[in-house]
Amino acid sequence: MNAKRPSKRRHTSTDEIFHLLGDRRRRTLLTEFGSTTDSITLFALADRLSQSETNHEGTLDTDILVTLHHVDLPKLDNAGLLTYDPSHQVVRFDSAAVDLGTALEDVESVLESMRNAL
Repeated sequence: MNAKRPSKRRHTSTDEIFHLLGDRRRRTLLTEFGSTTDSITLFALADRLSQSETNHEGTLDTDILVTLHHVDLPKLDNAGLLTYDPSHQVVRFDSAAVDLGTALEDVESVLESMRNAL
């Protein structure tokens, strides 16, 4: 994977980021894997996400694999939150993912406190 590939990324607005984060799996990707310093394969990522899903039966969920490859990872790559090389099926989390993952954990903590207070 070439670290300095030509960029197809563009400025991502706040609304676009909130739209991206509206999906639980994308939030999980950023909070649980965003601090990963090594590259991770699509299959390893899909397997780890499959294990965290409630209906996991000890096997790789192919729906997760397909959705990651065709939808979630390309969207997060385009937003500049990670780098996804679809030809090699390798994901590398960028520093923006670490920062956003940490912020998401803080927001989720505050939201949990608010839900408990209601």
